[in-house]
Amino acid sequence: MPARRRVHSDAFPMAKLLSDNEFLRFTELQQKQANFTITADEADELRDIVARAQKKRDDRSAAMQAIETYIAQFDITPDELFSAEQIGDAARTFGLIPAAKKERTLPPQLTHNGKPYQWTSRALPDDIRVPLFEAFTSGQSVKSFIATLKDTSRCALTIARLEKETGNTYDEALLGELSLSRAQVDEALARLAA
Repeated sequence: MPARRRVHSDAFPMAKLLSDNEFLRFTELQQKQANFTITADEADELRDIVARAQKKRDDRSAAMQAIETYIAQFDITPDELFSAEQIGDAARTFGLIPAAKKERTLPPQLTHNGKPYQWTSRALPDDIRVPLFEAFTSGQSVKSFIATLKDTSRCALTIARLEKETGNTYDEALLGELSLSRAQVDEALARLAA
């Protein structure tokens, strides 16, 4: 006569922690348990399957904790682990940003005499436009005008817009001062043209 012992199992996603065969057997044994037709040996087998799954869950949790510790210890940023495209894809996959929406590029952010300016589709006011364009067309550095030096995309867009509006090309050495390459500026120019 079958034993009527119930085996308590945690409510964690067993399918993720077991092989297909183990999960099928787990489901079968759980059904027997629910119908009170499980034998003592089957109850032991079910407990072993649950114990293996719990160990795997604990091992996974410890591995994740170790990874989080190393990320924090070495101050690793998401952009060092993943490309911008991977981060964007993940954000779309988890519904953090709409899937069909085109990623918005922020306009260049400039500063002059302590006053911030956003270079949108409208022309810049003369109080920054004149000294900025003079510096650019005379081959001087415009680094002091750029408020977002660490944002290479916006920085490249600033130089691209200056090149487009003045017809001048920014010197390679000055690009290096901004940690930009000619390819990044050309890419920004292509985006402007589009």
